[in-house]
Amino acid sequence: MSSATAPVERSAFVECLPRVGLSPAQIPAIVTAEAFSRGRLRFARAQLAELNRGHPQPQLWEACAVFALGSLGRLEASTESDLDLAFIYDGARVTPAQATQLRAEVLARLRDSFDIPQKTFDHAVDLHRLIHNIGGRVDTNETLTYRALLLTEGAWLAGAGRDTKHTVFRTYADAQISRGRFLTSLGNDLHRYYRTLCMDYRHKVEELDKSWAIRVLKLRHSRKLWHLANLALQCWAVDAIDDDASRDVSLAARVGWPSLLRLVTALDHFGAPELAREPFTCFDRFLAALATAEVRDELLHLDYERRETSDIYRELHANATRLDAAAEQIVDLLFGRCRAFMVRFCIL
Repeated sequence: MSSATAPVERSAFVECLPRVGLSPAQIPAIVTAEAFSRGRLRFARAQLAELNRGHPQPQLWEACAVFALGSLGRLEASTESDLDLAFIYDGARVTPAQATQLRAEVLARLRDSFDIPQKTFDHAVDLHRLIHNIGGRVDTNETLTYRALLLTEGAWLAGAGRDTKHTVFRTYADAQISRGRFLTSLGNDLHRYYRTLCMDYRHKVEELDKSWAIRVLKLRHSRKLWHLANLALQCWAVDAIDDDASRDVSLAARVGWPSLLRLVTALDHFGAPELAREPFTCFDRFLAALATAEVRDELLHLDYERRETSDIYRELHANATRLDAAAEQIVDLLFGRCRAFMVRFCIL
């Protein structure tokens, strides 16, 4: 299909802006990042569909799934973004060797067009490893990361994506004893992942001596907004839906939305969508800055002792403080409307 005849995807962000009290012109970086991300996802899917069509063992795709995580999965990508690629396989149907080979073919197909770092997501992962022993001794930071990100920002690229996500979600929802009221086991795991990110930052900058500025600004912008959106969505589900089964369905459908859309969903329900205005504008400034190569380079090489000499760092630090103030207003609203839930299931 040519670009002239390809269907135009509607912007989910633009559609909600009138309720928030903003126009697309007021959040240009968010709108641009969404359009860029969708274009890159379409391209990656087309590349992998071509690989699938010509593959000597096409049945393997029925037991494997490829996802884009990170900024691309959250629709926040720019030309400066890389592709965090997750490859998941069903170990009951595919051998580790087969999965490793297929993953290598995926990388070969995409590597000329995407920067694919080989860090956290550097190997094929058996789906059964992710969903067994949750909270146990062999449940590592890696398996927690995969579960949390697959559900909240995993953008399908190829294979059995829907079934894979469904299996992970149902692992929490179908638990007989530990699922907890309001699907607390999922909420606890998402809380746990957010705290893991905070401690991972400490480990990397204090013990591994890695660059700190971009990491802390991501924690105070995209990661904090992710956590806030999870809390808001949980409160919305509790307040809006009485039946557990219906609540599960609604959570499963929305937990993978971008953070700002999850936030607006909740605030709209509570009659205060305008409280999302400041998070939108703060996040727009953050995305605009990180989409600039010069800004990223300055932050990457900024010594902690020289942080006050960097105009861009001081601007983004102040922007994060404004986002904190906006988040405080939202938490006040949620606490007022869902006090018992917030105390029992989010604080204590």
